[in-house]
Amino acid sequence: MTDGTGHPDIAFVDAAIECLEDAAGRTPSMLTLSRHLGLANTTFRRRYPDIVDRLRASEQARAVPAVSPGQVDSNIVRLRQRNRQLTSDLALATSSIQRLFIDNRSFRRQLEDATAVTRLSHRP
Repeated sequence: MTDGTGHPDIAFVDAAIECLEDAAGRTPSMLTLSRHLGLANTTFRRRYPDIVDRLRASEQARAVPAVSPGQVDSNIVRLRQRNRQLTSDLALATSSIQRLFIDNRSFRRQLEDATAVTRLSHRP
């Protein structure tokens, strides 16, 4: 269970990895495993470098999804079309906001004229 230094032996660490894999459905992170064992993360990394390498390799294999070049090309085309559409929508929204600003200013002046509001000039 533990070696002479009070740290868990490799068989116990492997059993903990299996336990955490069963619970989470995936390989645990080094931090999760070290906390589960009651060790500081740096102590775990220093004491069990082979296990750290094995967990890191497992993370990297899981993190890199297999994507075909054709799928990447179709995603690029789709994203470029979406980008053009969003750019067009942004230009339309900008012009709509400008038009609303002009209409608002015109309506305010008409309201002020109709209610006999006197405008005061701003002095710098």
